[in-house]
Amino acid sequence: MHRFPHSARARAQPQEALIANDYVTRVDDALRVNKNKSRMVSAGIIVLGLLVVGGTLLFSGSRKREGAAVDVMVGDDTTAVVGLLGQPPHRCETSSLSHLASHFVAGTPRPTIDETINTLRPRTVARWVYPKGAGCVTDGGDTEIGLDRNGQVLWIVPVADKQPLRYAGEAPT
Repeated sequence: MHRFPHSARARAQPQEALIANDYVTRVDDALRVNKNKSRMVSAGIIVLGLLVVGGTLLFSGSRKREGAAVDVMVGDDTTAVVGLLGQPPHRCETSSLSHLASHFVAGTPRPTIDETINTLRPRTVARWVYPKGAGCVTDGGDTEIGLDRNGQVLWIVPVADKQPLRYAGEAPT
């Protein structure tokens, strides 16, 4: 194994430092700012970007819809729902409603879940889905509403993975 003498290594380091310093100096000269001002401008841009992203997340339409979805009550008519949440992006077929099993209050016995779904299924004539994404398959953060033949809310999952299913005939909590 061949080793460089210490004197050769010592000479290489200052040359690398000169190349790096020359590049930084050229960038600072092109921007017509010194190193401290350049760093302050960069930090300001990063902070501004973080504020924009944070504001977008905090005040996005889906977050407002999540808050409004909690105000939808079982028994409300479609006019009240549209007033709170807007027109539904997806009007979906009833389906088997088996996906609702995961939205019951934790600890609900399986026979109660099955019995409730079997009661809700024939009474549900339409599902309205307000998704973060697209389609009739719900995901975390989506709002799903089951309507009866009179156009009233029969059941609702206000915000999937954050709020449990609420339905007609539900025992008070």
